Amino acid sequence: MFALSDLLKYDDIAIQCHNNPDPDAIGSAFGVYTYLKNMGKTVKIIYSGVERIKKSNIKYMIEWLNIPIEHVPNAKEFPKPGLLVTVDCQYGEGNVSRIEAEAVAVIDHHLQVVEEDEYVLGVIHSKLGSCATLVWDLLQKEGFTMDDSVRNALYYGLFCDTNGLSELRHPLDRDLADITFDAGLIRKLKNSAITAEELPIIGKTLLNQETIKGIGLFRSEPCDPNLLGFVSDIAQQVVYIDCCIIYNLQQHGVKLSVRSSVREIMASEIAGFLCSGAGSGGGTFDKAGGFITFQGMKEAAGETDPETYLRNRILAYIDHFDLIYAGKNNIDFSSMRIYKKMAIPVGYAKSAEVFPNGTKITVRTLEGDVDAVAEEGIYLMIGVRGEVYPIKKERFQASYKTSDAPFAAELEYTPAILNRVTGERRELMPYAYTCVPNDEKYVRARPLAKPTKVFTSWDTDKYFSGAAGDWLVANEGSYDDCYIVQGDIFTDTYAEMH
Repeated sequence: MFALSDLLKYDDIAIQCHNNPDPDAIGSAFGVYTYLKNMGKTVKIIYSGVERIKKSNIKYMIEWLNIPIEHVPNAKEFPKPGLLVTVDCQYGEGNVSRIEAEAVAVIDHHLQVVEEDEYVLGVIHSKLGSCATLVWDLLQKEGFTMDDSVRNALYYGLFCDTNGLSELRHPLDRDLADITFDAGLIRKLKNSAITAEELPIIGKTLLNQETIKGIGLFRSEPCDPNLLGFVSDIAQQVVYIDCCIIYNLQQHGVKLSVRSSVREIMASEIAGFLCSGAGSGGGTFDKAGGFITFQGMKEAAGETDPETYLRNRILAYIDHFDLIYAGKNNIDFSSMRIYKKMAIPVGYAKSAEVFPNGTKITVRTLEGDVDAVAEEGIYLMIGVRGEVYPIKKERFQASYKTSDAPFAAELEYTPAILNRVTGERRELMPYAYTCVPNDEKYVRARPLAKPTKVFTSWDTDKYFSGAAGDWLVANEGSYDDCYIVQGDIFTDTYAEMH
C-alpha cells in the first residue's frame, strides 16, 4: 500500500504535472509539494510542453495560493532529479513530456495506460473523481495538517475535475467536498473560468444536438472539461429533454457531462452505463460525468466513431431496465418462494443518537449518499459489506434481536453521517450495536432476470438499481413495499424455506 512517506527516501524531487495543466493537476502537485517541503526535502513543481498556462482562473489560482510551479520548455534539458513524481498523469503517457529521472513515482486517478515497470512507486485510483481527492486522502493518512492554501487548492482541483462537484464518484470525493474552504476565493476562481474565446463553443454546442427518446446528445468542440458542465446546465432546461449528455473529444478519449431531471434516469447510473467496459463514470442522481477511452470503445464495441458509440449505448440503456413502482405493479409476490433471514450478526444505530431528533442528515456509504431525518422512530441498518439503509423502529423491533455489543466489520469505506445543515461529520460505527434477525424475519423473493429499477414508497426521489442475479424482495405480509438485495449478499444472508 503506497504512502507519501515512501517518497521520503529521496532528497532531490521534482513533481511533474501533465502538459498545459489544469487546477486538479496543480492543486494535487501543490499538496504533495507542501508535504515533502515540510519534511525537509528539496522539491519543485514543474510542467512542460509547448504551451504555457493561459486560462485566467488557473493563473489566478497559482497567484492567489502562492503555488511555485515552473514551466520547462525543453524537457530533455531538465536536470535529472533523484525522483520524478507525476501527478494527475502517468509517466510515459502522451500528454506528459518525458523527463529522465533516477526513479519515478505516479499518483493519478485516471485509468492505467502505462506499464507498471515505468515507475517504482505510486498509486492509481481510477474510481475517484479527482487526483486532488487521492492526494487529500494520502495527506490525511499521514496525519499531515494542511494549511488554508493546500485545502483551497485541493478543493478547487476537485471542484474543476468534477464539473462543479456534480460528478462526485466516490465517498472520498464527497468527504473532500465537505472540508472547510475559502468560499469567496473559490467563487472568484469559478467566475473567472470562461474566456471570450469559449463563448462561441457554448453556442455551437447547444445547436449541435439530437434527441433520442427524451435524451439529448450534444457534441462540443475541444474545450476545458469544466465548460461541459456549464453547457449541460443550460441544455438541461430545454423542454422535453429528460436527460442531456454533452461530450467532446480529448487526446485519449471522450469526456462526458450528464444531467437528468426525471426520477427514472439517475445521472450517475446512465454515466456509468455509457462508460461501462470502456472507461469510468459516476456522480449524483441529477449530475454526473465520465470518460471513455478510444481504445476501450474499440475493444468493447468494435466502434471507432464516438457519436455512433454513444447513440447505440443510449438506445441500449433505454431498453436495459425493467421498472417497478412499489405498490403500483401487478407483481404476484405471494407466488414467490419464502426465505428466512439467517441469524448473521449485522449492525444497527439509532439515528437520533448520532444527531439530535429532527436533524436533516446524509448517510454516506460506498454505495452513495442517502438522505434522511434523525428521528426516534428511524434506525439505520448496517450490513456485512457496510451497506446502510433506514428502517422504521417498529419494523426493526419486530424483525431483530438486539444486544449491547458494538458492531465491528472490516470495510473498504467506513459509513458516516453528515448534518446537512451544519456540515458536521460523524462516523457511524461508534454508534453501532449488533443485532441478529429473529425467527419472524421472512421475505418473498425471486432473482432478477434483467437489470431492474425499484422505486420504493419511502424515497420519492431515487430508486434501487439491481442487475440480473440480484434479488427482488418484499417482507412477508407487507407486499406494498419492495426493494433489491445484491445477489451475493442475499445468498449469504437468506435461506429458502421448504
